[in-house]
Amino acid sequence: MVRLRRRAFQILGLTVLGLVPGTVSWSGMLYAEKADHGLGPFLWYALPWVAWAFYCPVIFWVVRSWAPLKTLGQPRWWLAHLATLGVGYVGNELIQTLLKPWAPWLSIREAAFLPLLGEMLRKSAINDLIAYCGACGVIYAIDARRRLKAQEINAARLETQLARAQLEALKVQLHPHFLFNTLNAISMMVRKGETDGAVRMLAGLSDLLRLALASVGKQEVPLRQELDFLERYLALQQVRYSDRLQVKMHIAPEALDASVPSLVLQPLAENAVRHGLAPQSQGGVLEIAAQRSGADLVLSIRDTGVGLGARPNRRDGVGLQNVRARLAVLYPDAHRFTLENHPGGGALATLAIPFHREAVVDA
Repeated sequence: MVRLRRRAFQILGLTVLGLVPGTVSWSGMLYAEKADHGLGPFLWYALPWVAWAFYCPVIFWVVRSWAPLKTLGQPRWWLAHLATLGVGYVGNELIQTLLKPWAPWLSIREAAFLPLLGEMLRKSAINDLIAYCGACGVIYAIDARRRLKAQEINAARLETQLARAQLEALKVQLHPHFLFNTLNAISMMVRKGETDGAVRMLAGLSDLLRLALASVGKQEVPLRQELDFLERYLALQQVRYSDRLQVKMHIAPEALDASVPSLVLQPLAENAVRHGLAPQSQGGVLEIAAQRSGADLVLSIRDTGVGLGARPNRRDGVGLQNVRARLAVLYPDAHRFTLENHPGGGALATLAIPFHREAVVDA
């Protein structure tokens, strides 16, 4: 049905276009005061173009089946066009020759059929060739546009699939990194004889893994879910560092339902604890904040630790590299991530992403 409707519109458009020569010829006859035959001359001069309009479905089929652009210049291409042009050319002029006896405004209409047909073929060759080439040009232009659109759709689909694959690979990389670091901390507690703390950390780790599995296949989650995971992770760290680690949360209520990359805060908090607070004998404070700022959601993690200058290795580790890579895929030109010293001491990690409440990418 859709194809028939499209063909009907194409024929209608070409028919309207074909009425232009008829209008021009009829206007000339009016100017010469020879228009005493009503609309007959108008319809007569429009007839060849209207006939080509109704012949266009055949041209469409031939062009797409036997003479596509990829065969341009090949013998098959030439033969298909010559045969189609020949049938349309002869058929069109044959119709006009048969109808000429009923066109009294024409000077030549009473000759024998074959001589009249020959005269019609001679006089109309250029017009028919122009009509055919115009129809083919339109068809090739439509096909080229359709192929370009299909290529753009395929390219966009491949780009989306690649982005999802990259994000999933990054998440796969992050999970074992987080798990190995936590297990390493537990093993250190066991070596020190802190068995009660190690048992509590193992119990907490199982809860964390359960939450992590719940987010499999989701690249974005509500901030409240991300904060739940982060609080459980920090509870493990408080078991490890005892009273040396204090956690403060400053979360604006309107930010809780905002979508954020899953497991984006844990690597930042881990980096602050391990490299900022752990080197200090007295420990320190970890502050997590979230608020909406215009069209952005701003997340920040600040520690009161040794700062960036005191760290022996300033290069990003696996966690920070993972965060940067995921942000680049999820929000290519719409995010900001900085890690810098805080004027009041320690380091500050700030992340700004577009504020929205629905996930934009699912793996």
